[in-house]
Amino acid sequence: MGWFNKKEEKGIPSLPKLPELPKIDDEIDYPNEPIHQLPSFPNNSLGERFSQNAIKDAITGGKEGEKESIPDDFAHDRTRMMEEPLREPLTKEIPEGFNKGTSKKVKKTGPVFIRIDKFEESLQIFEETKRKIYEMEKILNEIKEIKNEEGEELNSWGNEVQLIKKQIEKVDKEIFSKIE
Repeated sequence: MGWFNKKEEKGIPSLPKLPELPKIDDEIDYPNEPIHQLPSFPNNSLGERFSQNAIKDAITGGKEGEKESIPDDFAHDRTRMMEEPLREPLTKEIPEGFNKGTSKKVKKTGPVFIRIDKFEESLQIFEETKRKIYEMEKILNEIKEIKNEEGEELNSWGNEVQLIKKQIEKVDKEIFSKIE
């Protein structure tokens, strides 16, 4: 069978040789452009703001006359971030008329597939449960009837005991009262 034989070890093939890169000259011809330095501005609040804008433009690569394209939504958010947060409660009440027009939306599902043997087994369990419930109701009614009969029997015995007690007292009065 060859399942438990030792596998042959295959060597990894060697990679092909890479092509050589062209030689680069040590001296690279850079254009002789003057290095731009940041302008100096006055030391007041306007100068500082102007200086900051110039630095931002230099970093982002924008020109002085060019306006940064920020959508209105983001610009509005930036200004709101600096404002003090609003003091509102975290929970909001739902208006009374809100629920009147709405109802629970139930996600519509497709047909549910059940195996026939599982369905028949479930049906059999269901029928057995119904039969047991019917038997329990029947037994419960019988117990109630027996309890009522026992209650009546106990009442009749209690009445008989009271009757016998009265008769004994009557005999006691008639016979033993004359002896004294």
